[in-house]
Amino acid sequence: MRRYQIISEVLVMLLSGMFLYTAISKLLDFEKTRLALENQVFPLWMAEGLLYGLPIFEFGAVVLLLIPKFRYIGFWFSLVLMTSFTGYILAVMMGVFDRVPCSCGGVIDSLSWGEHLVFNVVFWGFAGVGVMLSGDRCRMSGVASAPSR
Repeated sequence: MRRYQIISEVLVMLLSGMFLYTAISKLLDFEKTRLALENQVFPLWMAEGLLYGLPIFEFGAVVLLLIPKFRYIGFWFSLVLMTSFTGYILAVMMGVFDRVPCSCGGVIDSLSWGEHLVFNVVFWGFAGVGVMLSGDRCRMSGVASAPSR
């Protein structure tokens, strides 16, 4: 069980670090983030919502992951976020939209769409493994936060 706890803690740090970095980079370069979101393929009203909502969701994921009592929910929330982001990238790469928008900000800005997809799939996998490990740990300890399978 100790090995699973270590793996879970590493996954928490990786996911928290990534979400913290992306949230802070959006806030530090708020105007660039606004312009990037307005250049996406969705309506401007949605871009405005995402401008404020994404950092809140990303910070929320960090908080849920870092508080052991809410870690299982944090891994699930991370999985949902990464599924959404990855689905969007797949849609762009498959030509679902009439144009290819610009990419994300920060270090991720330098990634191609294919590299960004790999990055997201890796972090999606981290979140999925975290769900499995924290769910098993909750069942073993009798904690009610994870549903029984």
